[in-house]
Formats: sequence, C-alpha cells, structure tokens
Amino acid sequence: MRATASWLSCLGLAGLILTSPSSAADMSFAYKTSYRNVAKDPDGIWTGNDLAIGPKGTVTIHEFVLRTPKGELIVSQIWNEDCSSGACPTRLVRVDADGRRTVLVADLMHQIVPPDDPRFADLAANKTLTQFAQHPFALSEDGKTLVNGDYKFAITGAKP
Repeated sequence: MRATASWLSCLGLAGLILTSPSSAADMSFAYKTSYRNVAKDPDGIWTGNDLAIGPKGTVTIHEFVLRTPKGELIVSQIWNEDCSSGACPTRLVRVDADGRRTVLVADLMHQIVPPDDPRFADLAANKTLTQFAQHPFALSEDGKTLVNGDYKFAITGAKP
C-alpha cells in the first residue's frame, strides 16, 4: 500500500522541521529501542485503541531516532492488530528541545525487523533486505520526505 499523509493539516512545517544534518549518512534514523508486551507506550506516542491487544496477544513498539540541532525525530512503529503481513501503523514525531511532541506523519509503513530480532541475522543473504533492515527510515536530502524502503511520505503538516 503506497500512502501519503495528505490528511494531515498543512501548517508549512516542512521547512521548519530541522536544520539539515551534515551528510546523507546522517539522514538515516538509528535504532533506539523496542518495548515489548506493552499496555502503555512509555513515550506517549501511542494511546487508546492503538494499544489494543493484537492476534498474537501482545503489542510491541519499535523506535528509531534522528537527532538534530532542534531536537529529535522519532519514528515509532507499533505491532498491533492493525499490522498486515507487510505494513504496520507508524508515526514520525518531532520532539522539540522543550519536550513538546508533534506528529508529522502517521500512516502504514513497511514492517521493520529490529536488530534484536532473530530474523535480523537471517537477512544477511540478501543485500537489499539487509540494507533496509539496518536503515528502514531516512529523510530525503531536503528533509521534506520520510523514506521507508520504496514508500515515501511527505512531511507537510502536524496532527492537531
């Protein structure tokens, strides 16, 4: 499913999201953490029905981070009952230096394989899958698009 965040209100935030990192390598998000079997998101990105127990009886949240001079960007993907075979609900959240959080993108994105998952080691045979598993999220060079493999999501607004 190719999707965009067009339902987000346009507030002209694209140019204000961050000061561009110094190189293309800095544009990739680094694995931050996984929260397994949660009933509450420790970072407060997911609430309510998002935390409904899935078919496997658990909810897991995986996070990736990109630190910038203006704060950090967090990609949070939840594995819950809304996950399909290859896509899960995912949010890009800007955390300002003062701790204020703004959802910039919320959509279904490719399901990631976190580095602490046994499946991660099995990807070594496929170079493309290995590269995606190591860096499943990146910003475009202009900082206006979140890239998740072959999916692209415009960063054009904030959730009210």
